[in-house]
Amino acid sequence: MAGKNNINKPKIKLNANSHAKHLGSKRAARARSNASTRSSLGRYADKATTAPRPTDSVALALYTGETPGPVNTMTNVTLSKKRAKKIARNQKYFAANIKTKSDDVTMEIDNETVEEKQSKLDQIKKALWSVIENHSKNGYSVVADAEGTTLGVQSF
Repeated sequence: MAGKNNINKPKIKLNANSHAKHLGSKRAARARSNASTRSSLGRYADKATTAPRPTDSVALALYTGETPGPVNTMTNVTLSKKRAKKIARNQKYFAANIKTKSDDVTMEIDNETVEEKQSKLDQIKKALWSVIENHSKNGYSVVADAEGTTLGVQSF
């Protein structure tokens, strides 16, 4: 037999199980009545099946049709004609802005062939070798003896 103040008394176990069951049923009912959020269904869940985030624009969601079906049959979320026109105008400006930005970003790419690159390389080689040959013929003479230096103190 369990002691007087024992946690494992049958009466305490029955009451705890009943309490947990009641809380679980309340939790399940709350999950059924509320719309699913993106955090509860995962990151890549369809936007139409999840509730919008608090930071999402309700008007923009109504205009694009990305809101989930209402949980209740009554809803007070509507979109006025003025707001719909404003969203349409902004989308038009946004599309035009993206088009102009994509036109401005185009880069000119050098499409040089292998022969053109090789010919430029040959030209550079010829120019360098002509400088070396001209210097050996007409340039100043370099004396290659170990007599003296100009580094530090001059000593002969």
